[in-house]
Amino acid sequence: MSLGIWDLDTPALLVDIDRLEHNLVRMSARCRDAGVKLRPHTKTHKTPEIARMQLQQGATGICVAKVGEAEVMVGAGIDDIFVVYPVLGDQKYERLLRVMERADVRISLDSYEVAEAASNYFARQKSKLKVLLEMDNGFGRCGLQSVEEACDLADRIADLPGVTLTGVMAFAGHSYRTTTTSQVIQIGRGEGSQAVSVAEALRARGHNIEEVSIGSTPTTPFAARVEGVTEARPGVYAFMDQKQITLGSATLEECALTVLATVVSHPRPDRFIVDAGLKALSGDTFGLDNYGMLLDRPEIKVNWASEEHGVIQLRANQSIPNLRIGDKVRIVPDHACGTTNMHDTLIVTRGEQVVDEWRVAGRGKFR
Repeated sequence: MSLGIWDLDTPALLVDIDRLEHNLVRMSARCRDAGVKLRPHTKTHKTPEIARMQLQQGATGICVAKVGEAEVMVGAGIDDIFVVYPVLGDQKYERLLRVMERADVRISLDSYEVAEAASNYFARQKSKLKVLLEMDNGFGRCGLQSVEEACDLADRIADLPGVTLTGVMAFAGHSYRTTTTSQVIQIGRGEGSQAVSVAEALRARGHNIEEVSIGSTPTTPFAARVEGVTEARPGVYAFMDQKQITLGSATLEECALTVLATVVSHPRPDRFIVDAGLKALSGDTFGLDNYGMLLDRPEIKVNWASEEHGVIQLRANQSIPNLRIGDKVRIVPDHACGTTNMHDTLIVTRGEQVVDEWRVAGRGKFR
């Protein structure tokens, strides 16, 4: 007897396999049409089964955020991994060295200090770690601030025996702060142009720059078409979420990830409480005024949440949904990546039937 989603205990994380496959195929086609390699960021799903699906759709390798995620993915047989993070410390390098025995590995960095520390360790091991320079193109997180800084760091890295500079990368995370498609397009093109300009300056100084890597789900369709870009690193495209809808990167019908929750309280006519709070939904709202929306009634939001409670507070004059205590609802989260990290397993569905269950093997691998 097959199990239906409405039979599941809650909260439960669901992934619609048909929507997931649609999203993977579309991004793969976009990168192929742009003439760039697809290297998806698996921090979104942290699930080897999905990483393998991405590779089957043409991805040349994957990205991870931390060494722990790299260990999970190499353990699943994936042999081309970009740790998009300034990995620092001999304990991490020791683990990374073991990953390098089974996979082609590179990291990103934006300082001589990290490059020198890595070189000191890997030179002692008679090995070399590939590195890419990260540029800040407006997000305001990691990243070198100018072409001049990049050239100076590249020249200094060239003298280090344990690392090899192979590329330049950028991440236009500030695209998530935009409100119009035209802004996303502008940021995406700027992301690609900056990375290409830095790569050209480095090559002019004699550095062998093979990869010009860009990537976010909203900007990839535009940054990838800048001549000279070689690879894209989108992540959330696999699942999509409410934020991607607001950015124009997805439709509701393309959102593959939902949290199944149960209505457990109805204390006022205009208020419903579900059993999915901050421990089941991401606390990162990306500037939205809610934590998710109902898949079947997207105008109804989980307006606020505490640890175990999700609160649906209807607006004045908003029609009251036909919900009763005990009813189950599917919530499209604001942020798919953060939501996935709150769950041990992904329940794989087709329509309203459960077809599989995957362990979120990279969950909590933050070292």
